[in-house]
Amino acid sequence: MQDRPATATAPQPRPDVVSLDSSLWATFANARGEGAFLTAWLALLVSRLGGVRLAAVLQADHGAGAFVPRAVVPDPRHDLSSLQGVAERSLASARPATETDPTAEDGAGLSRLAYPVRRAGEPVAVVVVLDLAGVDPRALQAALRELHWSAGWLAARLWEAKAGDEAGRVARAGIALDILAAMAEHRRPEAAAMAVANELQSVLAADQVAIGMVTGARTAPRIRLLSLSHTAWFRKRSAFAEALEAAMEEAFDQSGTVALPPLDSTARAIAVAHEDLRLGRPVRHVLTVALPDEAGTVGALSVLRRGDVPFTEDDRMVAEAVAALVGPVLELKRRTRRWVGGRIIDGTAHVLGVLLGPRRLSWKLLALALIALAVAAATVRAPFRVQAEAALQGTVQRAAVAPFAGYVDAAPLRAGDVVAAGDLLARLEDTDLRLEALRWRSEVDRLTAQSREALARADRTQIALLEAQIAQARAQMALTEGKLARTRILAPIDGVIVSGDLSQRLGAPVQPGEVLFEVAPVGDFRVELWLDERDLRHVAEGLPGRLLLAGQPSDGLAITLTRITPLAEPREGINSFRLEAALDAVQPGLRPGMEGVAKIDAGEALLSWIWTRRLIDWVRHTAWTWQP
Repeated sequence: MQDRPATATAPQPRPDVVSLDSSLWATFANARGEGAFLTAWLALLVSRLGGVRLAAVLQADHGAGAFVPRAVVPDPRHDLSSLQGVAERSLASARPATETDPTAEDGAGLSRLAYPVRRAGEPVAVVVVLDLAGVDPRALQAALRELHWSAGWLAARLWEAKAGDEAGRVARAGIALDILAAMAEHRRPEAAAMAVANELQSVLAADQVAIGMVTGARTAPRIRLLSLSHTAWFRKRSAFAEALEAAMEEAFDQSGTVALPPLDSTARAIAVAHEDLRLGRPVRHVLTVALPDEAGTVGALSVLRRGDVPFTEDDRMVAEAVAALVGPVLELKRRTRRWVGGRIIDGTAHVLGVLLGPRRLSWKLLALALIALAVAAATVRAPFRVQAEAALQGTVQRAAVAPFAGYVDAAPLRAGDVVAAGDLLARLEDTDLRLEALRWRSEVDRLTAQSREALARADRTQIALLEAQIAQARAQMALTEGKLARTRILAPIDGVIVSGDLSQRLGAPVQPGEVLFEVAPVGDFRVELWLDERDLRHVAEGLPGRLLLAGQPSDGLAITLTRITPLAEPREGINSFRLEAALDAVQPGLRPGMEGVAKIDAGEALLSWIWTRRLIDWVRHTAWTWQP
């Protein structure tokens, strides 16, 4: 059978279809706004697919925190609840999602398709949802393919919007830097603020720009007018100046931007004072932004217009960009404007006003308390005690060591257990030693038998040689039996185990001379102290003191200093000397190794000297170091 030729005539589109497609492309190409562009694009997509009952474009609304429909075809009033499920699945996975309903439309079935559109590395910005007639998988795959290629228009639109935002941000940054450069030419804050106001008035095509700074930030913050554009002098207590300050304080209290009439980004801001500013004046549009600093808001900037041109979001962003740059610089210029002497005088006057004024009784009481404390420190003598770190140790501390190399077989006791002399602390593996002893015992028996045979033959030379070998074998057997006897590690004295825990090392090797346990007597203690070398000159043997242990913070123990050793060691960056002290009375519950803080009584001294001795020593040491 001969195959049919592979040539076929492509179907020619009908004139009405061509006309409709051309009109849609014209609408798409001439779309002005975002909504018109999305609607035309969606209508083109629907015309190319065919069988689409409902189509919608959902775009992220960051203000509302949700995706809202921006274009719906064919009827914008159509209910979109049926598309919610597939759209949410596509948003959750950031991938295309489909669903089918074979029982819908009297058994004909419905298919739904959602396709996410996003820029590389960014969250989903647009979701396209289609409601298709039928459940044909090939038609669904074709629709997905067509949607994939068509989504390039939306992605390009998103990139174009981002590029526009970036270009606007760069432009605003350039404007702000230019104004900052003009401001840097002036040292006085009033002149710098005037330069900012003049430049910003030209940039925003405003009729007047005002800048105010916060005064009395710690007590009762108020905003005082600092400068007006193109105005060398103005009455600070005029009605206009007070209305401007009130509007600035309204933005300062909200720590944000206030616009009147309100913009979309400032719709929730309170603008009562801004309404008062417009009453009875030719001002029709007001925009106030806060001047930020690292410590908070330090002022406000107000822009006024008298014409019919309202402020836009671009105007707001330009004003905020300028405020973010000039705010810290203005505050710095204001702080560094005055002389040190003037600051000291003002500070002293402020303190005297607080202390001698009719109010603030708490500050007066605090000043009297400080004066009384200073007088008492200069006249009253008090016990002088030096502080040292302390640790409780046993007077005698015996060690239980490994007698030979071996392996741990059992360890019934560990650190913290109370033991008596001769108690089993641990046991080493003895299987190899027992075999070794049996071997040497067998060797002795063998050599003894050979010796008897030699004796029967009267071979004196052989007898002498065998006697020497027997003595050597018996010595090895005695050595092995001695090791067997020492496989049991016993407590050397009555007391408490202060270190050593072999319960977690069963089967582990030990080396000869390795300290396995340390035992200290329970009721016989000594106190080790580590005293700062700067306090060593204040102590002597026989001085009393008190010891407060971390494990018994409510009970102080009386101690007596018994020895000052010439041994120094660095502890936490301080050179310390080790001292020894004895407990005057032993209380129950004490254990070697407890740590705490000890204070040694070193006589009496003035409170002022006790509190400032470290500073005095540092000053003397520094003066000696710098002395020629």
